[in-house]
Amino acid sequence: MVLFFFRHSTKAAILFGATLFLTVLLFTGSAQGELVVTDCYVSALNDVDVPAEAQGVIRKLLVDEGFTVKDGQSLANIDDREAKVNEALAVIELEKSQEQASNDVRIRYAKEDAKVSQAELDAATEANSLRPGAFGATEMRKMELQLSRSTLGIEQAEMDQKELGHTVRANNAKLEAAKDEIERRDITAPFDGVVAEIRIHKGEWVNPGDAVLRLVQMDRLSIDGFLNVNRDRGKVRKGMKVVATVDSGGGNKEEAEGVISFISPLVQAGGEYRIRAEVSNSQKNGQWVLRPGLPATFRILENE
Repeated sequence: MVLFFFRHSTKAAILFGATLFLTVLLFTGSAQGELVVTDCYVSALNDVDVPAEAQGVIRKLLVDEGFTVKDGQSLANIDDREAKVNEALAVIELEKSQEQASNDVRIRYAKEDAKVSQAELDAATEANSLRPGAFGATEMRKMELQLSRSTLGIEQAEMDQKELGHTVRANNAKLEAAKDEIERRDITAPFDGVVAEIRIHKGEWVNPGDAVLRLVQMDRLSIDGFLNVNRDRGKVRKGMKVVATVDSGGGNKEEAEGVISFISPLVQAGGEYRIRAEVSNSQKNGQWVLRPGLPATFRILENE
Protein backbone atom coordinates (compact mmCIF):
# COMPACT_ATOMS: atom_id res chain seq x y z
CA MET A 1 0.00 0.00 0.00
CA VAL A 2 2.83 2.42 0.86
CA LEU A 3 4.57 1.67 -2.44
CA PHE A 4 1.32 2.11 -4.38
CA PHE A 5 0.61 5.47 -2.70
CA PHE A 6 4.16 6.63 -3.31
CA ARG A 7 4.03 5.79 -7.02
CA HIS A 8 0.72 7.56 -7.62
CA SER A 9 1.77 10.57 -5.54
CA THR A 10 4.94 10.84 -7.59
CA LYS A 11 2.98 10.76 -10.88
CA ALA A 12 0.58 13.41 -9.59
CA ALA A 13 3.45 15.59 -8.51
CA ILE A 14 5.15 15.23 -11.91
CA LEU A 15 1.90 16.03 -13.73
CA PHE A 16 1.28 19.06 -11.51
CA GLY A 17 4.84 20.28 -12.01
CA ALA A 18 4.61 19.93 -15.81
CA THR A 19 1.31 21.81 -15.90
CA LEU A 20 2.72 24.59 -13.75
CA PHE A 21 5.81 24.84 -15.98
CA LEU A 22 3.74 25.12 -19.17
CA THR A 23 1.52 27.76 -17.59
CA VAL A 24 4.50 29.83 -16.54
CA LEU A 25 6.07 29.37 -19.98
CA LEU A 26 2.89 30.45 -21.71
CA PHE A 27 2.26 33.64 -19.79
CA THR A 28 5.69 34.80 -18.62
CA GLY A 29 7.78 33.84 -21.63
CA SER A 30 10.08 31.10 -22.70
CA ALA A 31 13.76 30.73 -22.11
CA GLN A 32 14.24 32.59 -25.40
CA GLY A 33 12.54 35.71 -24.01
CA GLU A 34 9.14 35.35 -25.67
CA LEU A 35 5.83 36.41 -24.14
CA VAL A 36 2.73 34.64 -25.50
CA VAL A 37 -0.69 36.28 -25.61
CA THR A 38 -3.62 33.88 -26.07
CA ASP A 39 -7.38 34.02 -26.64
CA CYS A 40 -7.12 36.74 -29.28
CA TYR A 41 -9.06 37.45 -32.43
CA VAL A 42 -8.05 39.09 -35.67
CA SER A 43 -9.79 42.39 -36.40
CA ALA A 44 -9.60 45.10 -39.04
CA LEU A 45 -7.61 48.25 -38.45
CA ASN A 46 -10.02 50.13 -40.70
CA ASP A 47 -13.58 48.94 -41.24
CA VAL A 48 -15.83 51.81 -42.28
CA ASP A 49 -19.11 52.60 -43.96
CA VAL A 50 -18.10 54.99 -46.75
CA PRO A 51 -20.73 57.79 -46.70
CA ALA A 52 -22.25 60.05 -49.30
CA GLU A 53 -21.21 63.68 -48.81
CA ALA A 54 -24.01 65.21 -50.88
CA GLN A 55 -27.61 64.45 -51.72
CA GLY A 56 -28.77 63.10 -55.05
CA VAL A 57 -29.24 59.98 -57.13
CA ILE A 58 -26.47 57.41 -57.49
CA ARG A 59 -25.78 57.59 -61.23
CA LYS A 60 -22.79 55.24 -61.33
CA LEU A 61 -21.66 52.42 -59.04
CA LEU A 62 -18.11 51.62 -60.10
CA VAL A 63 -17.36 48.67 -57.80
CA ASP A 64 -19.00 45.51 -56.53
CA GLU A 65 -18.64 43.37 -53.43
CA GLY A 66 -15.20 41.78 -53.26
CA PHE A 67 -13.47 44.48 -55.33
CA THR A 68 -10.02 45.52 -54.16
CA VAL A 69 -9.63 49.30 -54.35
CA LYS A 70 -6.87 51.85 -53.81
CA ASP A 71 -6.88 54.96 -51.65
CA GLY A 72 -8.61 57.75 -53.59
CA GLN A 73 -10.18 55.46 -56.18
CA SER A 74 -13.69 56.39 -57.34
CA LEU A 75 -16.34 54.06 -55.93
CA ALA A 76 -19.60 55.73 -57.00
CA ASN A 77 -20.89 58.97 -58.52
CA ILE A 78 -23.85 61.06 -57.40
CA ASP A 79 -25.72 63.09 -60.04
CA ASP A 80 -23.55 66.20 -60.53
CA ARG A 81 -25.23 67.93 -63.47
CA GLU A 82 -26.55 70.86 -61.44
CA ALA A 83 -23.20 71.21 -59.68
CA LYS A 84 -21.43 71.43 -63.03
CA VAL A 85 -23.82 74.16 -64.22
CA ASN A 86 -23.05 76.12 -61.05
CA GLU A 87 -19.36 75.67 -61.73
CA ALA A 88 -19.75 77.06 -65.26
CA LEU A 89 -21.61 80.11 -63.91
CA ALA A 90 -18.92 80.65 -61.30
CA VAL A 91 -16.28 80.60 -64.04
CA ILE A 92 -18.15 83.29 -65.99
CA GLU A 93 -18.53 85.51 -62.91
CA LEU A 94 -14.85 85.13 -62.08
CA GLU A 95 -13.70 85.99 -65.60
CA LYS A 96 -15.99 89.05 -65.68
CA SER A 97 -14.69 90.35 -62.36
CA GLN A 98 -11.07 89.72 -63.41
CA GLU A 99 -11.60 91.82 -66.57
CA GLN A 100 -13.15 94.63 -64.55
CA ALA A 101 -10.38 94.51 -61.96
CA SER A 102 -7.70 94.73 -64.64
CA ASN A 103 -9.38 97.75 -66.26
CA ASP A 104 -7.88 100.96 -64.78
CA VAL A 105 -9.54 103.41 -67.19
CA ARG A 106 -11.45 105.16 -64.41
CA ILE A 107 -8.30 105.72 -62.39
CA ARG A 108 -6.41 107.13 -65.38
CA TYR A 109 -9.36 109.35 -66.30
CA ALA A 110 -9.60 110.67 -62.74
CA LYS A 111 -5.89 111.48 -62.74
CA GLU A 112 -6.10 113.31 -66.06
CA ASP A 113 -9.14 115.24 -64.83
CA ALA A 114 -7.19 116.27 -61.75
CA LYS A 115 -4.30 117.44 -63.93
CA VAL A 116 -6.66 119.64 -65.97
CA SER A 117 -8.23 121.10 -62.82
CA GLN A 118 -4.80 121.83 -61.39
CA ALA A 119 -3.64 123.45 -64.61
CA GLU A 120 -6.75 125.71 -64.73
CA LEU A 121 -6.23 126.77 -61.14
CA ASP A 122 -2.51 127.44 -61.70
CA ALA A 123 -3.29 129.53 -64.81
CA ALA A 124 -5.88 131.58 -62.96
CA THR A 125 -3.54 132.13 -60.04
CA GLU A 126 -0.76 133.28 -62.36
CA ALA A 127 -3.15 135.60 -64.23
CA ASN A 128 -4.22 137.20 -60.97
CA SER A 129 -0.59 137.73 -60.04
CA LEU A 130 0.05 139.55 -63.31
CA ARG A 131 -3.25 141.39 -63.36
CA PRO A 132 -5.03 141.40 -60.03
CA GLY A 133 -8.72 140.77 -60.32
CA ALA A 134 -8.53 138.93 -63.62
CA PHE A 135 -10.40 136.07 -61.89
CA GLY A 136 -12.77 136.90 -59.12
CA ALA A 137 -12.83 135.20 -55.75
CA THR A 138 -15.93 133.21 -56.65
CA GLU A 139 -14.31 131.83 -59.82
CA MET A 140 -11.16 130.91 -57.90
CA ARG A 141 -13.19 129.06 -55.27
CA LYS A 142 -15.00 127.14 -58.01
CA MET A 143 -11.70 126.09 -59.58
CA GLU A 144 -10.33 125.02 -56.18
CA LEU A 145 -13.49 123.02 -55.55
CA GLN A 146 -13.14 121.37 -58.96
CA LEU A 147 -9.55 120.39 -58.16
CA SER A 148 -10.64 118.89 -54.83
CA ARG A 149 -13.42 117.01 -56.58
CA SER A 150 -10.96 115.65 -59.18
CA THR A 151 -8.48 114.62 -56.47
CA LEU A 152 -11.21 112.83 -54.55
CA GLY A 153 -12.25 111.20 -57.83
CA ILE A 154 -8.84 109.51 -57.97
CA GLU A 155 -9.30 108.12 -54.48
CA GLN A 156 -12.80 106.92 -55.33
CA ALA A 157 -11.60 105.22 -58.52
CA GLU A 158 -8.79 103.50 -56.58
CA MET A 159 -11.27 102.35 -53.92
CA ASP A 160 -13.58 101.00 -56.64
CA GLN A 161 -10.64 99.15 -58.17
CA LYS A 162 -9.78 97.66 -54.79
CA GLU A 163 -13.38 96.58 -54.36
CA LEU A 164 -13.18 94.82 -57.72
CA GLY A 165 -10.16 92.94 -56.41
CA HIS A 166 -12.25 91.73 -53.47
CA THR A 167 -14.94 90.68 -55.94
CA VAL A 168 -12.37 88.63 -57.84
CA ARG A 169 -11.35 86.82 -54.67
CA ALA A 170 -14.99 86.25 -53.71
CA ASN A 171 -15.79 84.83 -57.15
CA ASN A 172 -12.70 82.65 -56.97
CA ALA A 173 -13.98 81.27 -53.65
CA LYS A 174 -17.37 80.63 -55.28
CA LEU A 175 -15.64 78.70 -58.04
CA GLU A 176 -13.72 76.61 -55.53
CA ALA A 177 -16.99 75.90 -53.69
CA ALA A 178 -18.62 74.84 -56.96
CA LYS A 179 -15.70 72.51 -57.70
CA ASP A 180 -15.96 71.09 -54.20
CA GLU A 181 -19.65 70.36 -54.78
CA ILE A 182 -18.65 68.30 -57.82
CA GLU A 183 -15.85 66.51 -55.97
CA ARG A 184 -18.17 65.63 -53.06
CA ARG A 185 -20.39 63.82 -55.53
CA ASP A 186 -17.50 61.56 -56.45
CA ILE A 187 -17.38 59.00 -53.63
CA THR A 188 -13.79 57.77 -53.21
CA ALA A 189 -11.99 55.17 -51.11
CA PRO A 190 -10.45 56.61 -47.92
CA PHE A 191 -7.79 53.85 -47.86
CA ASP A 192 -6.68 50.67 -49.64
CA GLY A 193 -9.20 47.95 -48.94
CA VAL A 194 -11.81 45.45 -50.06
CA VAL A 195 -15.47 46.26 -50.67
CA ALA A 196 -17.22 44.05 -48.14
CA GLU A 197 -20.82 45.14 -48.71
CA ILE A 198 -22.83 47.38 -51.03
CA ARG A 199 -25.42 49.36 -49.07
CA ILE A 200 -26.98 51.57 -51.80
CA HIS A 201 -27.31 50.73 -55.47
CA LYS A 202 -27.42 52.65 -58.73
CA GLY A 203 -30.55 54.76 -59.13
CA GLU A 204 -31.22 55.12 -55.41
CA TRP A 205 -31.39 58.47 -53.62
CA VAL A 206 -28.83 59.31 -50.95
CA ASN A 207 -28.52 62.05 -48.36
CA PRO A 208 -25.30 63.30 -46.77
CA GLY A 209 -24.10 60.71 -44.28
CA ASP A 210 -25.90 57.74 -45.85
CA ALA A 211 -23.63 54.68 -46.02
CA VAL A 212 -22.99 53.72 -49.64
CA LEU A 213 -20.73 50.74 -49.06
CA ARG A 214 -18.58 49.05 -46.44
CA LEU A 215 -14.81 49.08 -46.95
CA VAL A 216 -12.35 46.93 -44.98
CA GLN A 217 -8.58 47.27 -44.94
CA MET A 218 -6.98 43.85 -45.43
CA ASP A 219 -3.25 44.39 -46.04
CA ARG A 220 -2.68 45.13 -42.35
CA LEU A 221 -4.79 43.73 -39.51
CA SER A 222 -4.81 44.01 -35.74
CA ILE A 223 -4.83 41.39 -33.01
CA ASP A 224 -5.87 42.53 -29.55
CA GLY A 225 -5.03 40.65 -26.37
CA PHE A 226 -4.64 41.18 -22.65
CA LEU A 227 -1.73 41.12 -20.22
CA ASN A 228 -1.76 41.24 -16.43
CA VAL A 229 -0.45 44.41 -14.85
CA ASN A 230 1.03 42.58 -11.85
CA ARG A 231 2.73 39.88 -13.90
CA ASP A 232 3.66 41.61 -17.16
CA ARG A 233 4.05 45.30 -16.38
CA GLY A 234 7.10 46.77 -18.07
CA LYS A 235 7.76 43.74 -20.24
CA VAL A 236 6.09 45.08 -23.40
CA ARG A 237 6.88 48.26 -25.31
CA LYS A 238 5.50 49.76 -28.49
CA GLY A 239 7.44 48.68 -31.55
CA MET A 240 8.39 45.23 -30.20
CA LYS A 241 8.22 42.54 -32.87
CA VAL A 242 5.54 39.86 -32.77
CA VAL A 243 4.81 36.61 -34.57
CA ALA A 244 1.11 35.77 -34.76
CA THR A 245 -0.33 32.30 -35.25
CA VAL A 246 -3.83 32.34 -36.68
CA ASP A 247 -6.26 29.43 -36.93
CA SER A 248 -7.50 29.83 -40.53
CA GLY A 249 -9.91 26.89 -40.34
CA GLY A 250 -9.75 23.21 -41.23
CA GLY A 251 -6.83 22.70 -38.88
CA ASN A 252 -4.64 25.12 -40.84
CA LYS A 253 -2.37 27.53 -39.06
CA GLU A 254 -0.96 30.69 -40.60
CA GLU A 255 1.81 32.91 -39.29
CA ALA A 256 2.25 36.64 -39.75
CA GLU A 257 4.80 39.14 -38.49
CA GLY A 258 4.12 42.53 -37.00
CA VAL A 259 4.78 44.92 -34.14
CA ILE A 260 3.11 46.10 -30.95
CA SER A 261 1.25 49.29 -31.90
CA PHE A 262 -0.81 50.08 -28.81
CA ILE A 263 -0.65 49.53 -25.06
CA SER A 264 -3.75 50.67 -23.21
CA PRO A 265 -3.23 53.07 -20.30
CA LEU A 266 -6.37 51.63 -18.65
CA VAL A 267 -6.36 48.62 -16.34
CA GLN A 268 -9.57 46.60 -16.24
CA ALA A 269 -11.07 44.60 -13.39
CA GLY A 270 -8.78 41.71 -12.53
CA GLY A 271 -5.64 43.70 -13.34
CA GLU A 272 -5.70 43.14 -17.11
CA TYR A 273 -4.82 45.73 -19.74
CA ARG A 274 -5.20 45.57 -23.50
CA ILE A 275 -2.40 45.52 -26.04
CA ARG A 276 -2.59 45.51 -29.83
CA ALA A 277 -0.36 43.98 -32.45
CA GLU A 278 -0.49 45.12 -36.07
CA VAL A 279 0.44 42.37 -38.50
CA SER A 280 0.99 42.25 -42.24
CA ASN A 281 -1.40 40.20 -44.34
CA SER A 282 -0.75 38.43 -47.63
CA GLN A 283 -2.69 36.66 -50.36
CA LYS A 284 -2.65 33.09 -51.62
CA ASN A 285 -4.46 32.19 -54.83
CA GLY A 286 -6.15 35.58 -54.82
CA GLN A 287 -7.48 35.20 -51.27
CA TRP A 288 -6.31 36.96 -48.13
CA VAL A 289 -4.61 34.56 -45.74
CA LEU A 290 -5.81 36.28 -42.56
CA ARG A 291 -9.35 37.50 -42.06
CA PRO A 292 -11.06 39.49 -39.32
CA GLY A 293 -12.80 37.24 -36.82
CA LEU A 294 -10.30 34.37 -36.86
CA PRO A 295 -8.88 33.21 -33.50
CA ALA A 296 -5.21 33.85 -32.93
CA THR A 297 -2.30 33.99 -30.50
CA PHE A 298 0.88 35.98 -30.81
CA ARG A 299 4.38 35.80 -29.41
CA ILE A 300 6.16 38.98 -28.40
CA LEU A 301 9.85 38.82 -29.20
CA GLU A 302 12.48 40.67 -27.23
CA ASN A 303 14.27 43.34 -29.24
CA GLU A 304 17.50 42.09 -30.74
